[in-house]
Parts: sequence; structure tokens; C-alpha cells
Amino acid sequence: MTSRFLGVALAAVSFFSCLDVVGAEPARWQPGENVTSAVKPGVKDSRERAGADGVYGRFDGDLDIGIAAGADFSEGQTAGAIRGTLHYFSMAGVFASYADALGADDASFERLFAFGIDVRPMFVPRWVENRQRGPGFADLVIDSLSLSLGAFFASPPDQDFGDLRGFEGSLGLGLPLMARATGLWLEARGVLRWADERGGPADVAGAGLLVLGWHTIVETPLLDRGAP
Repeated sequence: MTSRFLGVALAAVSFFSCLDVVGAEPARWQPGENVTSAVKPGVKDSRERAGADGVYGRFDGDLDIGIAAGADFSEGQTAGAIRGTLHYFSMAGVFASYADALGADDASFERLFAFGIDVRPMFVPRWVENRQRGPGFADLVIDSLSLSLGAFFASPPDQDFGDLRGFEGSLGLGLPLMARATGLWLEARGVLRWADERGGPADVAGAGLLVLGWHTIVETPLLDRGAP
């Protein structure tokens, strides 16, 4: 009798246990609770790799605007100088520069204005070939190599502006002091000027330009990013 009672009791316990399992709601994850699966933080990794994309912010807009001030060193004289640049996608653009002897007695010119084209041939080939090595400072220095070609007009001592004019070519390199495309840059350029002496032989003079400036990248209506 006792054994039969125990058998019936065990069967009843098993039956009601099965009902509890079937009717129970599955456990749900609540915000703040730890998950059991280890998921690779791909979003975080992509953000960490963003600084090594070889662009360094230069595609935030389509126009790179630079304005700088410093000194022009030519023929033993030092003149104050300013230089402005506009580059489309940090590659091809134009420049304009102005130098003033600031009243120096031994100046070879009193004022000088130059303008022309300026190209940075390193950025696109390096980026297309995915040859960025980092850090960003080093890549930006390499990409800053630029070649300028244009014309200049100057006023020799006691003469009118434009009495001295000719062709100008220069090669420059910049240091991104903030390690990104937008920010402070220190730029050095070597300049050659071929002066046209009123139909006579060209007079070649060398000069150096050292300027500290600010570059910023803006978006113009020419850039079509498509529908949001």
C-alpha cells in the first residue's frame, strides 16, 4: 500500500512540474544586463580605423582654403609676405601671394604680387594605391608637396609697380602642426623668378618663402552628395 502511494505521489509531482515548464514565459534580456555571446565591436573598430583612411578629413568638403603669413627671403633681403590658396579636393588649385619690403633701404623690390596655379600631385596616387603608412602627420607631409607656376609683378626701388615682371615657379612642403588637414600648417617654399627686363635677357633670382597659416575645408554647391 505504501509503495503504491509513493508511486502516485511521484507521478503527480512530475505532471505538475511539466505544466510549470510549458506555461512559463521565456526569459527576456533587459537593458543593462550582460549578454552571454561575445560580439566583436565592429563599430568601435571602424571608428579607430577612420583616422588611417588616408584622407584625414579632406573629403569633409570639396574646397581647401588656406591663408598664411610669414617672410619672403630674396637676394639678401627679408620682406613680409602673405599667401592664399584654393584647392579643389586638396589637389589642383590656384594661389596668390604678396610681399612688401616694409621700407627697407636695400630692397631689390618694394612690393611684389604673384598669382598662378598650384598642384599637389602626391595625394591622389597615394590614396588610390592605399599606400598610407601613418601616422597622419607623415602622410599629410608627403601629400603637401606642391608645385606652383605663375606670373609676378613687382616695383623696383623708385619705379612703378609692374616695371619688374616675369615668370615664377616654386616647390613647397608643409607641416600639419595639428596632424590633420584642417588646422595650422607651417610651409616652406623654394622660389625661382625669371624677370623680363623689357625685352632683354631674363634675369633669374632665387627666393625662399616661410609662412604659418590656417587651412580649412568647406563644402560648396559644386559638391553633390546625393539624396540623404
